[in-house]
Amino acid sequence: MTDSPDAWPLRRSKPLLSLDEVRAVARAQRRRRGLSQDAAAGLIGHSQKWLSDFERGRTDPPASMLIALLVLLGIPLSVGEVDAPWPGAPGALREDEREIDLDEGL
Repeated sequence: MTDSPDAWPLRRSKPLLSLDEVRAVARAQRRRRGLSQDAAAGLIGHSQKWLSDFERGRTDPPASMLIALLVLLGIPLSVGEVDAPWPGAPGALREDEREIDLDEGL
């Protein structure tokens, strides 16, 4: 299996560590779903130009726009600790705080 964003399978959990990685995965998933930029942007209430600029790295979207795009494309979105300290360490999250499903209920 390749690590190319176009070949990234959504069934496999892979942390996205930069906005550029998010852009690449969003573009690949939009294409995989057969959506044009115009159609995808319209479904979340934005222009084709905005989506094109986002995918090309010309603009950084507000979080609300990015979350709407990822939900539309079916890209799982979660937040959790990376390299979590040992349980009970200062600043360590409790087990019930370790992961938040941001797109739950959308």
